[in-house]
Amino acid sequence: MKKTKKIKNGVMLAVAAALTLGVSQNVFAQNKTRTDEATQTTRDNEGTVVQDTSSTTTTTEEKERVARGGFFLEPMLFASQEDQTIKSAQLAAAAGNSSTSSRGYGAGLRIGGHLSEIFLLGLDARYARVDAGNSYYRSEDANVYNIAPFIGAQTPFFGIRVLAGYVAAGENNPGSSKQGLDLKFKEAAGWRLGAGLHVGAVGINLEYQDLTYNRTEIEAYGQIAQNTDTNIDMQSKGYALSVSFPIQL
Repeated sequence: MKKTKKIKNGVMLAVAAALTLGVSQNVFAQNKTRTDEATQTTRDNEGTVVQDTSSTTTTTEEKERVARGGFFLEPMLFASQEDQTIKSAQLAAAAGNSSTSSRGYGAGLRIGGHLSEIFLLGLDARYARVDAGNSYYRSEDANVYNIAPFIGAQTPFFGIRVLAGYVAAGENNPGSSKQGLDLKFKEAAGWRLGAGLHVGAVGINLEYQDLTYNRTEIEAYGQIAQNTDTNIDMQSKGYALSVSFPIQL
């Protein structure tokens, strides 16, 4: 009986020791975790850079979102300088063609989609107010708009970008000429190439375009309304410098 009692006492002591050891290890682990958290908090207060779980999660989600692609808007402001040739010799009322350099300013909007913020595809719509003063016109302002599908490529987040577009529609509507002829140049077509830099939400772009207005509407001649079409052409070649602001949707 004494031997059996001793064995029972030994088993109970072993179980108690095991429980004590387990509890001690658990407490030690909890204390170590608290110590690590406290150390991280202390380091944060001391200015040491420590990446916490929330920032890691946010960064991962941002990278996944960029990798998937998405949509974007890119409003812009631009200034332009172009060489324009109006083939006014095609009209009996004009002595010859008219050429000039025009300057203007305007606003535009690119809208489209991107893949990993590297490949871009969308539409580029612009409106400008341009000085149309030349030998055929007095110093008249023209309202100009055009729309161009475009493609592009860029380094993500910041760096360089290249863009190419084809103007598929547009108009150039100056005031009346000094002969009293009021023309509206329509059906713009031509290409546009550009390159630039972008940093975060700001881009700077320099573009060159070569456009031809293939149809012209005679809105009025003197005081008489016409609203007829003619085959007079206008060509416009020049540069545009823009500041744009990409916005991810």
